[in-house]
Amino acid sequence: MKADVENGLMARVLPVLELLSRWVLGLLFIYAGVQKIIDPYGFAKTIYGYGILPGDLVNITGIVLPWVEVMAGGGLLLGVWPASSSGVISGLLLVFMVAIVYNIARGYTFDCGCFGAGDDNTGWGTVWRDTAMLIPAVGILLFKGRRRVCLCAGGE
Repeated sequence: MKADVENGLMARVLPVLELLSRWVLGLLFIYAGVQKIIDPYGFAKTIYGYGILPGDLVNITGIVLPWVEVMAGGGLLLGVWPASSSGVISGLLLVFMVAIVYNIARGYTFDCGCFGAGDDNTGWGTVWRDTAMLIPAVGILLFKGRRRVCLCAGGE
């Protein structure tokens, strides 16, 4: 009897939690991408500051990456390929975290560029914030229930 109650409750709660996670992450990534699209020069300077990419890739990354963020965020928000969008966002968050930890290990602190140029400095707080976003992103990716509010049939 107890298992039936728990399964029924979980069956109702998990789809709502997945939907809220999609909407929050979607809005965050749309906002972050738009801030970078508005100031591509400032974002390219931020990417250069990480000291990871060769100069040739800095400008193209500064132009393409924000659009990837906006498209993946839109996919989550609208429910268009949400698992794929979540996979892209999870991958981006992992890359961001590795780049930030690499620079922390080198002793560098600078504008992280997470929500546009000049928002805040890199540090462990940025890593924890990205981790907090990665957890629901992976949850969305692994979700096997029926997705709610999706523009595509079946939610994937």
